[in-house]
Amino acid sequence: MSQLRMEKIGLDNIPDVPLAHGYSLRTFRHGDEEALARIYRASRLDKDTVEIVRRDILGDPCFKPERVFIAECNGAPVGSASAWIAEDEPDVGYLHMLGVLHEHRGKRLGLSLTCAALRHTRDEGFDVQRLLTDDWREDAIRLYLRLGYDPLIYDRSHPMRWETLARHLNQPDIRARMRRMPAPPNESFFGRLRRYVGFASLM
Repeated sequence: MSQLRMEKIGLDNIPDVPLAHGYSLRTFRHGDEEALARIYRASRLDKDTVEIVRRDILGDPCFKPERVFIAECNGAPVGSASAWIAEDEPDVGYLHMLGVLHEHRGKRLGLSLTCAALRHTRDEGFDVQRLLTDDWREDAIRLYLRLGYDPLIYDRSHPMRWETLARHLNQPDIRARMRRMPAPPNESFFGRLRRYVGFASLM
């Protein structure tokens, strides 16, 4: 089943989130690979070994140390998020690989990391940031909605799945916030038709 996609348009008013006592934010340093693998594993982000982190994160053409944010508690990495760029969507930035260790959740680190990634995306010249997420990540989706990310429909299964989330999260405004994702330049007629039917079926 395809992941859900969200989009935030306009990156001018990003909140400044104070960190809890003992926590700090920094960017990637050499040697963080093991800590990132641990964070990704705890957050079920499918990049759970040092080898995979080196291949898929550090080895990605868009990787730069300043695009990977690390939350620390007393000097130990406990959370991370990245301000990424997708090669096939050069006009937007992406929030990528947001995760926090279980024992440090509830400290608003996800909010702080997301805002850091948003600011970096803005500072790189973008006015839009997108992300991919899963239906079961309800706490993360609450955070994204609160920060102004809207559901972006590009699969015919998405409208119904967002309807289900609207009920689970008690956020009926999700329906009004759904938008169809613009067609990529090389998308086929049938690809555009499938996305349109998936969106229109809810209307």
